Amino acid sequence: MFSPIPFRPAVLAVAVLCAAGVQGQAQAQTRAFDFDIPAGELKPAIDRFARETGAQIFYKADDVLGIATKGVRGRRAEDEALRELLDGSSLTFKRDGTRALVIFRPAAEPGAEQGADAVSALDTVTVTAQRRPEAAQSVPIALTSFSGATLDTYRVSSLQDVSRLTPGLLVSAFSVANPTIAIRGANNTFSQMGVSKPVAVVVDDVFVPRNGAASFELFDLESLTVLKGPQGTLFGRNVTGGAIVMNTRKPVFNERSAETQLTLGNFGAVNVDALANLPVGDDQAIKLSVATRDRDGTGRDRLTGRDQDDLQSRNLRGQWRAALGADVDALVSVDYGEDSSGGRTLSSVTFGDDGDRRTSEVGVPQGFDRTLWGTSAKLEWTRPWGEITSITALRHSKSREDYSGVGANYALLATGAQAVTRDAERVGTWSQELRYASPRWESGHLQAGVFFLDEDGSRRLGQQSFAAKTGAPTASTLADQQVRTRSASVFADGTWHWTSTVDLTAGARCTYDHKTASLDRADLVRPTAGFSAQGLRASWSEWTPRVALNWQPSQQMLLYASVTRGFTAGGFNTDASTLAALTTPFNPETVTNREVGLKSQWLDNRLRVNLSVFDMDYRDKQEFVNNTATGILSIINASRATVRGAEVEVAWKPVKWVGLSATYGHLDGSYDRFQIGNINYTGNPLASSPRNKASVAADWRIPVRGGFAVGAVNYGWQSDYNTGAANDPNLQIPGYGLLNLNAGFEAADRRWRVVVWVKNATDRAYILTRSTQVVRAEYLGDPRTFGVTAAFRF
Repeated sequence: MFSPIPFRPAVLAVAVLCAAGVQGQAQAQTRAFDFDIPAGELKPAIDRFARETGAQIFYKADDVLGIATKGVRGRRAEDEALRELLDGSSLTFKRDGTRALVIFRPAAEPGAEQGADAVSALDTVTVTAQRRPEAAQSVPIALTSFSGATLDTYRVSSLQDVSRLTPGLLVSAFSVANPTIAIRGANNTFSQMGVSKPVAVVVDDVFVPRNGAASFELFDLESLTVLKGPQGTLFGRNVTGGAIVMNTRKPVFNERSAETQLTLGNFGAVNVDALANLPVGDDQAIKLSVATRDRDGTGRDRLTGRDQDDLQSRNLRGQWRAALGADVDALVSVDYGEDSSGGRTLSSVTFGDDGDRRTSEVGVPQGFDRTLWGTSAKLEWTRPWGEITSITALRHSKSREDYSGVGANYALLATGAQAVTRDAERVGTWSQELRYASPRWESGHLQAGVFFLDEDGSRRLGQQSFAAKTGAPTASTLADQQVRTRSASVFADGTWHWTSTVDLTAGARCTYDHKTASLDRADLVRPTAGFSAQGLRASWSEWTPRVALNWQPSQQMLLYASVTRGFTAGGFNTDASTLAALTTPFNPETVTNREVGLKSQWLDNRLRVNLSVFDMDYRDKQEFVNNTATGILSIINASRATVRGAEVEVAWKPVKWVGLSATYGHLDGSYDRFQIGNINYTGNPLASSPRNKASVAADWRIPVRGGFAVGAVNYGWQSDYNTGAANDPNLQIPGYGLLNLNAGFEAADRRWRVVVWVKNATDRAYILTRSTQVVRAEYLGDPRTFGVTAAFRF
């Protein structure tokens, strides 16, 4: 466990900056672009401007329809170019956040803030799904994207919250250090050092290698995008399932601002968020942000009396941005976080069950603590012939978790033994990406680059077992795992404007992975069963192409079809209990995804309907199995599996102050051939794949005297699913739905806001994972939580 005391000066420092923040009007961005927007209709010109600059633009469709623009050509600053586009239209604009622009008609909507509220169309969210800023609706990839404002409106603070609103995404947890992240059924629960995950987590263009280092608090985000299906071409680490891409808010030139937010809730929750943006001259800016989380336990071990599922978390991020001349933009980021808890509440439903699902009976000290930090440098050099981007990053994480794998103390057991685990790991990663993006030529555009990754990880896994009733030691092992991963890839992806309405996109990535593994396994009860192996080596190379054809018959509709291939890297069974299992590496799994989709906007962009239908074909799918004939647990390649499904997302803005949305996802996944020795799981449903998943949501911002009545409500539901390939009924997770809502008041000048909120409003007892080790046990998600949040802007 750690003490939060060292972080208090940092929290106080940012709080002082917030309190002393000087009011300042956002001035024009100085970053320049080479524009080539022809004269014509204003609406498509604005949409093209958004794609080329990456800005989020909000406007009332009625204000821009039927209006012509003279266009803009040549190198211009962002604000200067937009003024040229709007010249003669009687429209103007204002900045509303770091990368958001609001276009409005002053005569009809006097006052800048009123102009912002006049927007009756849906948000135009900018994403980097193809590694360049584009409007989400123009990208021929299935994705769900959230702006920072949307995340704030729905109080999305974790990836589990994101999953409630995203079809195809499942986020759960086996333990605090081992979250489960699945996209369209693509997942694994491997904890061995050096294994790769089929879902990538990317923060500010930097790949996060371990899920345990990716389950951090979501704060200070500009956008979050969930990409569905294999990302085998453009993203640094090749994956079969998809990617969660998070972009933080960047420092803003010529703006002095500060924000702070305080949340108080039940279970003793106290959360503090603070942010300050400080200009340094005209071409530099610094941003500091802090988030702290404290909460008492929602569970308790009734034998030790210790709280469980509590939280103490501290997160700090600093960024320095500079315009190094007219053509180079530099961003240096540093982040640090630490968190701890009393471990998970794994509650027995058989031996020792006291009838309370929020208590455990393990009777041993449990706990989790983690420290993580990272730094990155991003340089963007923009010239008339294209843009070169360099991203250099270092990331480090250290964690330790003590837990009982059995849901009851040995004194309560009739047979068997209680297994207790200490899992400690360190992971350090260096990555370098260098890529080129061409201008948007009349015939199309191109991206190409190289990516390097060097990951060095160590894990110390200690496991002990205590005999039923007596507690006599029956097993004690200690495994020291060391794995180094080196990966290099070269990629290219280009789009050709076949006709004025048809685009053909094609690309490929060639990846080479090399892994070196070592294991020292000591058996303290049976010394002869220990073994050691050093310097095991294996290499793999994969070629992953992508082809997409999209047709845009109108500005409001995009139809696409694509075929994409991806892979998850191979590795070693560093949890192996025999030398043979260790020295036999498992191979990469590959998947080919065929997909057709529609993205459409109707009623002057007040109604959005997106849908996709896909078929994913796995080869050599990686699975963790227990060979009952040998008693050896290993990761193996389970031959073939197929996933078919469909997703629908609908958003509607019936009036300017209310937004409605609904999503639905259907998955039908099964193992086509899965037979290893005496194991035959052929025909079983794919693990962690709810067949049906849906959500509905509404948000409002209604003008009232003195300000706005604000709030949101959402309900997310998913059907039952199994957590293992064996389809064991004891590991079946029942379906459930969760209701979240909030309501409050915001001042007319948006300087302050007070919101009351509740999550899991019906206090639904939903299961994150089940255990069948010796006894049947379950681990529940959070109960009902509620509180009040006050936010201030300076």
